[in-house]
Amino acid sequence: MQILGWRSEGLRCPDHKVNFRSQTGTLHSTSLVQMPNGTGKTTTLELLRAALSGSAADDSWDRDRVRGYRKREGRLSHGSFEVRLQLNEQLVTITLILDFDNGRASYKTTHGKGQSEGFHPPREFQRFLTETFVKFFAFDGELAQDLLDPRQVRAESVVENLFQINSLPAISRKVSEYWDNHASKVKATEEKALSQRRNRLAKLREQLSSLKEERKQLRDERSKLSAQLSEREEIYDRETKKGEAHGQRVMRLESRCEDLSRKAGEEATELLDAMRNPQSLSPFFAQKLYDLKTGLDRVKLPESAAREFFEELADELECICGRPIDEEIRSVIQRRSHQYLGSEDVSLLNSMKSSIHEAVGESRTAPEANLRERISDLDVAVGEERDAQNELDQLRLEVEQSDPAVKEAKEEIERLRARISVIDQRLERFTSTSEDERDDRTFGIKVIERRIREAELRLAEITETRDLREKRDILTGIINSAYAKAREGILAEVRDDANRRINELLPRNRITIAEINRCLKLKDQAAGSMGETLSVAYAFLATLFDRSDHQLPFVVDSPAGSIDLDVRRRIGELIPLLTRQFIAFTISSERPGFVQSLKQASSDEVQFLTIFRKGSEGYDDQARGISGTVESSDGFVVSEESFFNKFQLESQEV
Repeated sequence: MQILGWRSEGLRCPDHKVNFRSQTGTLHSTSLVQMPNGTGKTTTLELLRAALSGSAADDSWDRDRVRGYRKREGRLSHGSFEVRLQLNEQLVTITLILDFDNGRASYKTTHGKGQSEGFHPPREFQRFLTETFVKFFAFDGELAQDLLDPRQVRAESVVENLFQINSLPAISRKVSEYWDNHASKVKATEEKALSQRRNRLAKLREQLSSLKEERKQLRDERSKLSAQLSEREEIYDRETKKGEAHGQRVMRLESRCEDLSRKAGEEATELLDAMRNPQSLSPFFAQKLYDLKTGLDRVKLPESAAREFFEELADELECICGRPIDEEIRSVIQRRSHQYLGSEDVSLLNSMKSSIHEAVGESRTAPEANLRERISDLDVAVGEERDAQNELDQLRLEVEQSDPAVKEAKEEIERLRARISVIDQRLERFTSTSEDERDDRTFGIKVIERRIREAELRLAEITETRDLREKRDILTGIINSAYAKAREGILAEVRDDANRRINELLPRNRITIAEINRCLKLKDQAAGSMGETLSVAYAFLATLFDRSDHQLPFVVDSPAGSIDLDVRRRIGELIPLLTRQFIAFTISSERPGFVQSLKQASSDEVQFLTIFRKGSEGYDDQARGISGTVESSDGFVVSEESFFNKFQLESQEV
């Protein structure tokens, strides 16, 4: 996840727009945003958190809170805060809109096929964009104190979320829910309970009929819009291919894009097939498989004789050695035949040994190397496809810019696609398999149909549940034990790594984390100084960012406040190692000892931004004289290092 920039309009802070991309288009890894006290530094961080987390949705903010963000002068009816993100390869814009007259907050989300009402980030990022989790990467001094307070935050929850071990309790709950659903099918004998089940079944059938009718209407509307879209796309395609040379170039690129897309798809399928083989994932698995075959060979398994040979021999009158077989000998042969493997077992072991030899007999590292080569080939194929598509898009864009008719057709296509996207989102509700909502808030047709079948069974039969309950208890016991061990191990590793970083930041303070539970518990003390608290928080969060496979931005309010100069320097050296993007809100008094060490440790150019209100004596004229300054109705955004370093306002009147 990367924050590309944000824009604030009509709110308590000065209207401003910031862009974290450099002039070459690359993202600054470190950006310092200097805002005097009273300019809206805290307000900006609060709005950024709300935009990233959706915390103001569904009337979560009361009227007074919404109206509290209104700009004092002008009495505007609306204000907005827009944040632009890059989530993997997707560009996403989330806009928080504050209606001051009605005291309500709402969201708009733009990504993929168009804009939609509400807070709807891509699904794979939803678990990071929650109110609780956002606080850990959009961070202030208050959170640093809260990390040591068991009444405020659950420090272990962010660890569980980041490393996904919280999926184990979710699985355990699903197991229990399955048994609960099974047990709920027991037929009611009391008239009242029977009546309740009949009423629920009737309501479910009525809801199913209503959902199917609504789905039919949406499908009809989508069909009409799709026909219009096809017509417009034909016009657009025809116009963009005008001119023999230009048309041939477009068709060549379209054909190349299709070929590269097909190639990438085939390589992805082959890669997934290869990943199903455990020996391809790690030489550890390959060695274990090889050790299994070696062990079978060492104990001479399978034997040359199978159980069936002795069972057939027991039916004969004479042994193969010529001796007669009486009843006593026959009984011994039959009893001892069970010590030998059956022919099917022999065949299975031989087949297994042959397969292991073919897979890892020559080399235990070759399967993994082959998988890595496939991954590399897929990366190349995807890159070639993306480059070809970009070239095709650029060619079409040139035609749009030169011909108003083509541009109009393109805009109509985008409008129709956006409308179809909204309908698809509404239709998607009907295919939902979620069982989380109650009956009247469930839109998944198959879910409702399944609930109808369950309701019918509950009226018709009695189900035995005792055996299933015992199985449930065994399975949930295994899952819960795995969760406890994984949680204990990961929290201990995070604690030890964090303590090593604390020792680097505060070598003489002898402060360490004893335990991570609901909060960070310090050894032999309840709390530390403000500087110690910030250092502990940095060390803890640095460990999380460093150990996780997920790359998240790190936004900090007052990164060097209340910290000694020597510790400031160490934190300045640490921060560039935390994440690929660091954004800090500062005031002028925090610069000494921090900015220079941060600049020296950064791998690329640090971005220096100064945001302040109009009316600051001397600074307004200076700002206007600097190239690239952005001036709004009530503020300035200056992107120059020398101005940043000379700026001395600690606070401004609102």
